[in-house]
Amino acid sequence: MGKYDMIDKFDLDTMTDEQTKKKQDYVIKNCKCPSCTTYVKGDNPVGYCFPRVGTSKKIQWEKDCLCETCPIYKEYDLNHTYYCTRCSEICQSLKIQVPEISG
Repeated sequence: MGKYDMIDKFDLDTMTDEQTKKKQDYVIKNCKCPSCTTYVKGDNPVGYCFPRVGTSKKIQWEKDCLCETCPIYKEYDLNHTYYCTRCSEICQSLKIQVPEISG
């Protein structure tokens, strides 16, 4: 087991580019982002929990988050919220697990 296996919930490390694109399309199609109160209409793509999507370019304020009720969140056993403003599952996991170096 590699050191990122526990945080790479989408298993991207083992996929081809084609498989990654297919999984990203699946996440975007099935996520609840467009129905969230934090979402800004017209922001694309959604599925912010997926590492290759990135954060929103339009959302400026966090409101009530629906991530924990999303089928993608449940299917992939995700652990964080506000992916639209805080970054993907992998990104948030790394921010938590890697200690800050002071200097």
